[in-house]
Amino acid sequence: MLKQVIGVLFIALCLMHTASAIKCYQCKSLTDINCAKDKIDAASNIRAVDCDSVPKPNTMDQLQPVTRCNKVVTSDRAGTIVSRDCHFATIGQKENECTVTHSRQVDSCFTCKGDLCNASGAGRFLAISATTILAIFALHMSL
Repeated sequence: MLKQVIGVLFIALCLMHTASAIKCYQCKSLTDINCAKDKIDAASNIRAVDCDSVPKPNTMDQLQPVTRCNKVVTSDRAGTIVSRDCHFATIGQKENECTVTHSRQVDSCFTCKGDLCNASGAGRFLAISATTILAIFALHMSL
């Protein structure tokens, strides 16, 4: 019985997110070529920000609390720009929908939950899956 309780506590600890503020990578490929990479790593030196301390865009109405990060690809005749930032959503906005404050066309928008999850266009799912599999394996071993 004790092994089952320890297993359940282990699973809960693996899946629990304790921080109240989300941290996201913040960059634009116009000023940092590393921002355009498919995946950001430690060598990229991309700035991570606490989204509670980032000024909210004054052009957007009814902003929700920041709970997501984003990676947005925009384009116009001058070229393509990749940006990563805290995701400021408005009431009623759909998931993976980005609103930009300039005239560029949004080619793709990826939003995600979790600290620094905007290091790539995907991957958060893989991290959660790996944690879940590890927790199930630990529970199975404790039985």
